Amino acid sequence: MQEQTCVPFGAKRLRQETLLTQSKKEPAQVLAFVNQKGGTGKTTTAQNLAVCFGLHHDKRVLCVDLDPQGNLGHGLVYEQINTPKTADRLLVVPKVNINEYIIPVRPTIDLIHNKFQKEQREAVDRLPLYPNLLRKQLGSALTQYDYVIVDTPAGLCRSTQIGIDAADQVVLVVSCGMYGLKGMVAVIDWMAGIYNRLARPMPSIKVVLNNYDERRRFDREFRREILHIFGDDLFQTHIRTSTRIIEAAAQGMSVVESSPLCSAAEDFKWLSREILGLPPGDEPPVESYRFAEEEVVFERALLTGQPPNKFRTPWA
Repeated sequence: MQEQTCVPFGAKRLRQETLLTQSKKEPAQVLAFVNQKGGTGKTTTAQNLAVCFGLHHDKRVLCVDLDPQGNLGHGLVYEQINTPKTADRLLVVPKVNINEYIIPVRPTIDLIHNKFQKEQREAVDRLPLYPNLLRKQLGSALTQYDYVIVDTPAGLCRSTQIGIDAADQVVLVVSCGMYGLKGMVAVIDWMAGIYNRLARPMPSIKVVLNNYDERRRFDREFRREILHIFGDDLFQTHIRTSTRIIEAAAQGMSVVESSPLCSAAEDFKWLSREILGLPPGDEPPVESYRFAEEEVVFERALLTGQPPNKFRTPWA
């Protein structure tokens, strides 16, 4: 049966014929997004950074979803992705044609999708810890991109090990909360054990705070504690709480695309510049603060049951 791929927004490219014939000199930088805890915002951060890199900085990006839930792809493509060539399959098949696994999702952004298939998931879990497995399977594709974004599943499993092993930099995405710090320490200890077994140095580790609200005293104290532990390895940019992230994912889009002036979208743009080593850029326009106030109004309305016009913002 012929495989179906999804190309939203009318993206028309002669993908198979041209992409892998134009070789880049340097292999892509591989960023793995990790946390043993679910719901920290790993996938959302990976999605939005991929879009920022591709659409705002003209970088070629390959997204690799090692999580069998497949949410990385669902957040980039509204239609159902129907392909048997999944990331899990990529890891367990000895010889692959990498072109068959790559799905274009934006003009400069591609995806290797994943979905739960019981036999393949069990096969991945049984894999020995081969060094550089993911890099070997990606093969020549690594030279066709500037960045490879790897989304790993929650939990300290074999897929997460494979993603970390491939990474030039591991990004620990931490949601402000009581158990966030404990989860980070567990991940780092676990990573140290892996690299001791492989007799290899650990990759660079950076930390980004997600779901951050400056108004909450706990969040401010949590940030100070993380800064004390990680110092310069904590990104200066924090991702602020925003209901628009959820709305964007439901549309198969990043919040950077659906609500580019909201607070979270601005944060992802700033974070992308920080990762790329670019200067911070201009301050956000007044509209971004208006979006942030609207989010507060919307949340209050949900909590109180009163219509949003009961709470007026300074810009109303």
